[in-house]
Amino acid sequence: MRYLLTVFCWLLVSVTGLAQQTDNYRDLRAKMLYVKEKYTGNATSNNQAAALVIQKLCSDFHGRLTVQQFKSITSEVEEMKVLTTDMEQRMLLERALQVLREKSDSLDIETRILDYYEKVPQEKIYVHTDKPYYVAGDTLWFRAHLVDAVTHTPISRSRYINIELLDNATDTLVQRAIIRCDSDGVFANALILPRNLHRGTYTLAAYTQWMRNFSAEHFFYKQISVVDSGDEVWLVPSAISQESDMPADSLLQVNCRKDYVLIQPRAPQGMSRAQLCCVVYGSGNIITIEQIPAKPLRIETASLKTGNVCVVLLERQSGHVLAERTVFVNNGRHPDISITSKTGERNEPIEINIDVKNDDGTPLCGNFSLSVTDYDVVKRDTLQPDIVQYLQHQSEIPARYPIHRMLQKQYAHIRYNFQTSQTISGRVKGTLFNEVKHPKLMLVRPDTGQRSVYELGDSSRFTLTGLDFADGTTYLLEGMRQNGSTRLVQLEIYPLDNPVLHIPAIEKTQRMPLPKGFAKQAQEQVMYGSIDHYIELPDVIKEGKRLHKPVNRKKIEPYKALYADNSMLNKYATMEILLGYFGVKAYRDADGNYAVNNHLVRTLSAAPPVIYIDDFRSDWEELMSLQPYNIESIEVFKGGDSRLTVFDMNAPACGLIQVHLKAAYHFNGKPLSMATIKQQGWKPEMNFFSPQYTRNGSPTRPDHRTTLYWNPKVCTDSSGKASIKFYASDLSKRYLITLEGVAPNGTILRKQVVAY
Repeated sequence: MRYLLTVFCWLLVSVTGLAQQTDNYRDLRAKMLYVKEKYTGNATSNNQAAALVIQKLCSDFHGRLTVQQFKSITSEVEEMKVLTTDMEQRMLLERALQVLREKSDSLDIETRILDYYEKVPQEKIYVHTDKPYYVAGDTLWFRAHLVDAVTHTPISRSRYINIELLDNATDTLVQRAIIRCDSDGVFANALILPRNLHRGTYTLAAYTQWMRNFSAEHFFYKQISVVDSGDEVWLVPSAISQESDMPADSLLQVNCRKDYVLIQPRAPQGMSRAQLCCVVYGSGNIITIEQIPAKPLRIETASLKTGNVCVVLLERQSGHVLAERTVFVNNGRHPDISITSKTGERNEPIEINIDVKNDDGTPLCGNFSLSVTDYDVVKRDTLQPDIVQYLQHQSEIPARYPIHRMLQKQYAHIRYNFQTSQTISGRVKGTLFNEVKHPKLMLVRPDTGQRSVYELGDSSRFTLTGLDFADGTTYLLEGMRQNGSTRLVQLEIYPLDNPVLHIPAIEKTQRMPLPKGFAKQAQEQVMYGSIDHYIELPDVIKEGKRLHKPVNRKKIEPYKALYADNSMLNKYATMEILLGYFGVKAYRDADGNYAVNNHLVRTLSAAPPVIYIDDFRSDWEELMSLQPYNIESIEVFKGGDSRLTVFDMNAPACGLIQVHLKAAYHFNGKPLSMATIKQQGWKPEMNFFSPQYTRNGSPTRPDHRTTLYWNPKVCTDSSGKASIKFYASDLSKRYLITLEGVAPNGTILRKQVVAY
């Protein structure tokens, strides 16, 4: 022990100035290197004393180390640890590093950003539609491209995507569909627009359950127009600009040149450049500049990935953001896309050949969406962002990934998981204040014969996961006690937790001429029903005779009504969508209660409409629990009609909704322990119908297609090529061909050509 103290004191004297505390990195490193030279790693008192000196050096250091400086010293100490097998020496050296780590800038920026990306991944959706405008009754074909928000690579962590069509005029829901991805991770389907859809502008929204953990501003929104033959102009909102609009700041100036990005940071008053660092991140780029030079920084654009990048000036120790700028970088590397076509005359075959290559000339394999429309009636959409503009140009970096939260490890609160299956939730409870202990739940699917029994344990609440069912699927559920008895047992099913979307703010509107003849040609195609292979003749209405008489007890003519023979009652999946048709928007607020936007009266602050079900006063909970297909008739009356007083004193002020159920549903004979679930499922796949003509045969009906061909999954082979064939219509002479998609490596593709 005396020998160890002698060696230790000798080392203390040898390390000049050790008795004085230092905050100079160079002095610290020089002293540690001196001790390292004396260190052999053997299990001797000399080496143990060296380890003690290293620990004291770290303890007496009162300065701050940058991440790079800490890594440099760490590498030296790690080399010392490798030299020895003595556990006591290794423990002393590790303790020295732990002490020094607390005095270093623990903001390892790149590591924390990547850690945030991993723990809080975000998704981004772009929806490619076959054309920008439609007529009532038309079919809207689409494919949703789901990508990672940082790398833009296609992902399928979420198995389902929600698609909603919103009416801009009333801010109400028109349609909602759940789209399931196929085996290749492709989300594609179609929406059949209702025949009674009024002309105007609509919003197509798309999101996943995971995206609901973040702001709804990051959902996908696209403006869709529904026109008719009387429209002379097409009124379309411009794309919502999300470019960064940060004011100029003398602390940080960023300019994007042709070949480089010029960054000019400046230290604020009272701070030195040594206290600052600069971070460039976004679009898959992460660059940390720890030493701010006196001259402007230059980053070659060739070394960056194309897209919006965020440049941030930070105070190194605290991670405080001093200035932040967003700039678009184009590295000049673009895929080479070639589309050639062989067009034909009326009803003759058309062949389109696609050749896709990377910027280096290598073939690019993948699956992409392709639309071919009649260019004489469907023009280019210049008012909405295409897939390249949406994924690369939109500046969402600070909003999606705020740098201060990433550096401080302030992770977003995650409420919704990636949706890999569908669920049914509820609880099993007792009636008459009778508690149900250790309940069981039986699930039966009548169409497949599936039968499962679940034990709920100590909890009465349940969420059945692992389900995968199409829209219209019926499940039978029954709650029971542990012994199988259903006496005094009640089963409660929770409704689907769907978000309430609102039309995003529109900055301005632009007028674009509607191509002459589009509405007429599209309406003729709808009438001949090429999708379902039947000819639908126009509705015949005999003037002077009402098809339906009012069914309310006072026979008052309603503002709007639907009756049992109207197929819309079966097409609407939920009461939310059905009420949206009448201009009433109902949704659950933050407290779980129903809130109503009543458009039946002119004042927005009006009370919700009065509800009657089977001539008895009811409430919104009971109304929203109904299924549209169980309704015999629904009549809606606007406010302001004094005759409504016969129903309710409040009806003239806020309107009235009268519902009559079908006879089979007037009385529910099922016990309280049972429930029939017909929850909204994924929309069955719809395939685009493309007629096939023979040389000798003659068409049996007119072919006035505005969309001649739609394929949501055009697959290129190992050589990057693909070929498709279809037939020309009766009218088309020029064709607008649009190819969009994202390759597996994250390359964004978009090509649009006009073929003659």
